[in-house]
Amino acid sequence: MKVLLISDVESEVLLKYYKENHFDNIDLILSVGDLSSDYLHIIKTNLNAPLFYVRGNHDKFKIKLLDRELIEWKCIDYNGIKIAGIGCLGKNGKIYSEKQMEAKLEKLCKKIDKKGGADVVISHYPAQGFGSGADAEHSGFRAIKDFIEKTAPKYFFYGHNHLNYGRNERKIIKGKTTFINAYEKYIVEI
Repeated sequence: MKVLLISDVESEVLLKYYKENHFDNIDLILSVGDLSSDYLHIIKTNLNAPLFYVRGNHDKFKIKLLDRELIEWKCIDYNGIKIAGIGCLGKNGKIYSEKQMEAKLEKLCKKIDKKGGADVVISHYPAQGFGSGADAEHSGFRAIKDFIEKTAPKYFFYGHNHLNYGRNERKIIKGKTTFINAYEKYIVEI
C-alpha cells in the first residue's frame, strides 16, 4: 500500500503539480497535524485517496469539519492495516501534559489490544528521544516513547519537528518500529 504522509507545512508540489509528480497512485493519506482543513480537503480531492488524520498543536479548525476521518484515540482497520491515532489537544485546546498523555495512552493501548495490535501509529508529537528536538517544546513525550515500546507497531509516523530545523532525521529504526517524520510530504510503502 502506497501511503502519503503529510504534516506541518503545505506542499506546493502537492497543490499544483500532483499529477506531474506521480502522486496519482496514492492508496492512503495520513496527516499528522498542523495543516488546515482546506488543505486536507484539496489534497484528498486531488489525489482521490482516503485520508485519516490527527490534529497538531496549531490546528484551529473544528473537529466537525473532517470528523469522519479523525482517528485520535482510536484504532481502525483500513484494508487490513490497523492504524491507531494519538491526539495532542484536550477539549480546552491545550496540549496534554505528560501525565494526561500517559492516561490517554493507557486507554488507547486497550483498544489496540482488542484489535490484536497496531501496524501503524500516528501522532503529531514525536516519542521522546526519537527524532525530537532538544528544547522542551520539541523534546517529545516520554509516555509516547513508552507506548511505542510496549505496543511495537511496524511504523510510527509523527510531525511537529520540522526537518528544516536541521536537527532531525527523516527515518529512524528502533527495534521492530520504523519512526518517520512526516514533515511536509513523504511517501512510504507499507
